[in-house]
Amino acid sequence: MLAFTTRDEVDSSRSASGGVDADKLRAVAGVEEFAESGIRIRPMGGLDLHRILELRSVVRWSADPNAFGILLGMRDARWAVADAPDGALAGMVGAVPLGRIGILCHLAVRDDYRKMGLGARLSSWAVLYLRSRGARVVRLYSTRQAEGLYLSLGFRSRSARTVYRLGEAPQSLRAWADGHRVEPLLLGDLPELCGVDRWSYGADRSALILATLRLHPGLGLVARDSTGSIKGYLVRSASGQTTRIGPFVASTPGVARLLLARALVATDDSPVEITVPGPVESQVHDLLREFGFEGRKDRLQMEIGEESAIRRQGLVQYGTTPYLAT
Repeated sequence: MLAFTTRDEVDSSRSASGGVDADKLRAVAGVEEFAESGIRIRPMGGLDLHRILELRSVVRWSADPNAFGILLGMRDARWAVADAPDGALAGMVGAVPLGRIGILCHLAVRDDYRKMGLGARLSSWAVLYLRSRGARVVRLYSTRQAEGLYLSLGFRSRSARTVYRLGEAPQSLRAWADGHRVEPLLLGDLPELCGVDRWSYGADRSALILATLRLHPGLGLVARDSTGSIKGYLVRSASGQTTRIGPFVASTPGVARLLLARALVATDDSPVEITVPGPVESQVHDLLREFGFEGRKDRLQMEIGEESAIRRQGLVQYGTTPYLAT
């Protein structure tokens, strides 16, 4: 049977801050070990790409078909794969470092290899890698079926995200400028924008923002106040017939309303989706319902590490990037 991290081993490896000790993880999450089942966990290589696409079609773990391609091109993003004895891909996991925050994503295990501890081994590999890159908090979005796995590894539950969808933009969209102006996002805006986003989010998403804009050029908007300072921005991306919005941040509901109204005017009546983190009591949800969006609860945000060390006051996150909503 495949060797895996037990609950007792995880409990004994947690630090006083609630995390998982890196030395212990290194001992239990080695990526070159062979187990009696013949399954081997190792870093992903270029020859694995076609098998990953096949695995994706089986387990359907991605919220957007472009997500893997976007993240694959990011510096320092890494994946581990689990080889089955017959040559098939039994599972995989992704790890995307964003400075002080790391994202665990794309965890997938084939049905035939579940209940063997493979998901725990892959997740431990991702946590260890992210910590080696300086992450003080590791975050993920869990399906209901996987919540128990992450809890056993020391992750804490936060709020469920909400996916909002608008089938058709309202006939009339009005928003008071209130001293702000909304303009297309230009290349010259990126240094200031990434600095503002880093302060608000608590980690460096600049590579992800740039990768999204390269794939979807001309679909960004930026809001500035009377002094010319950035007070919000919004990035749109196209997926089939649907327009997705995210990242989407703003200093006030008025600025968010301006950005969203401008974005909806430019969607050509295609359906629009926004993935919103945080509790439903926040002003973010009120704004989207005001525009006619209908929401449904989605995956649960979970994290491990320093609970409050990187939470700052800044622009409000109205929508997360769809490429991390995986």
